[in-house]
Amino acid sequence: MKTLVFVLLSMLLIVGVVSMPSYPAPLSSVDLVFAKSSTGGMVESVDPAGLTVTILTDVGQKESLPITKVAVLVGVTQGDRVNCELNDDGKVTKIVKTTPIQKDFPAPEPKG
Repeated sequence: MKTLVFVLLSMLLIVGVVSMPSYPAPLSSVDLVFAKSSTGGMVESVDPAGLTVTILTDVGQKESLPITKVAVLVGVTQGDRVNCELNDDGKVTKIVKTTPIQKDFPAPEPKG
């Protein structure tokens, strides 16, 4: 009898856990700032007058990002691979040019 009760309660527990919906916790303001702290990709367009830069991200999405000042865009041209650092307001404070990783990077020759 004890075994039967134990098995039934175990089954109820398993069914309850499996059928219980699970939702991700909402992001806090700290998580949102961290998630938007940087973005990278290829420069699609630069608009110094409108204080924006448009980037094609590595996941294929275009993002038009506001910049804090025109000086951030110095030396940045269309086609550059960049990484943008964002402030708490989501504005670009710094743009760093990066180089793409070569897919056919040659292996070093063995010494011998």
